[in-house]
Amino acid sequence: MKEHIEIEYKVLLDQKTFQTLLNHYPHYHEYIQTNYYFTHPLLKQKKYMLRIREKNNNYEMTLKRPLDRHHLESNIKLSEKEKDAFFNQHYLDNEVINILRKEGIDPSTLQQQFSLTTHRYDIELKEGMLSLDENTYLQQIDYELEFEVHDQREGYAKFLDIIKPFGIEYTSNCPSKIQRVYMQLEKLKL
Repeated sequence: MKEHIEIEYKVLLDQKTFQTLLNHYPHYHEYIQTNYYFTHPLLKQKKYMLRIREKNNNYEMTLKRPLDRHHLESNIKLSEKEKDAFFNQHYLDNEVINILRKEGIDPSTLQQQFSLTTHRYDIELKEGMLSLDENTYLQQIDYELEFEVHDQREGYAKFLDIIKPFGIEYTSNCPSKIQRVYMQLEKLKL
């Protein structure tokens, strides 16, 4: 299992600004990934996020937990067989599952109710990874700029330098992808 502290700055964009940024950064690595989110009342209460990400026929289970103003991200690679077993609520034993059990979350009670597909464009910068995301979920499309950085202070300064020429305002991070999915679920219930 790999763990790291995720330090990122992110804002939602309109489609025109998204395209302008893509044109400004023509040297990117492009791919599509799908996040399958798992829900449980304790995950939501603790502000944890659990997903399995599919990217290039590879699978990774991720648990994000709040840590100061950031997240502690725990990742473990899964085989397709392990991913299928977990989706079908069969027993799976790994470090992420052990963390969930210690937190009082029975993995067999997790629900996989929705997914989010991202068409991502990664631009490597000295200070971190700049990602431009076109996200599709629950009859919704949104656009996002994420900047995951190595150093909080240096990364924040670079983030402000990146967005300033495009007239993008930043006061705090936009809601996370899973929070936006939850907000869209609420809209669809009306």
